[in-house]
Amino acid sequence: MYLRRNKVRCGDTRRTYLSIAHNVWWAGDGAKKAQSRPVVVASFGVEERVDVDLARELVEAVERCAPKYPVRRGEGKKATMRVAQEIRKIEPFLKVLVSRKLGLRQHLPPGPEREMILDALIRDKLSDPDSITRDLREEAILSSLRNHSAE
Repeated sequence: MYLRRNKVRCGDTRRTYLSIAHNVWWAGDGAKKAQSRPVVVASFGVEERVDVDLARELVEAVERCAPKYPVRRGEGKKATMRVAQEIRKIEPFLKVLVSRKLGLRQHLPPGPEREMILDALIRDKLSDPDSITRDLREEAILSSLRNHSAE
C-alpha cells in the first residue's frame, strides 16, 4: 500500500487528492494483457487539509493492521477489493486522524510508540466499525489516544 496523489484540474483550479492505494495485476475491460492498476483502498481528501507526513505513517499502519486473506495466483484484485471493503468502513475515522485541523501529530510521541498507538487505533476501529459514528469528535479521538498511551 502507498499514499497516492491524484492531481485533478477543474477549470483553472488544480487540486491534489490523497488516498491509500494498492497496485494489483489485472486485465481491465477489453484489455488482453494484465497490467498493474491502482485500487483505492480509502480516500483522505484534498491535500491542503491533510497532514501528509502523518498520512504516510497511517498508510503503513493500515497495511500492518488490514485483514489478511489467502491469495492464489490471479486473485490479487479480488483479495485487495475485500481488504478495501473493510478499510472503507473506517474511512471517515482515517480522514479525521490525518486532518490538519486535528493536529494529531503534535499529540503523538514520535517513533515506534506512535506506530503502536496508530496500530491500536486502527485495530480498534476495524474490530468495531460501527463505533465510528460516535468517535469522530476531536475530544473522543484525543481521549482514545490517552487511553492507548497509558496501556
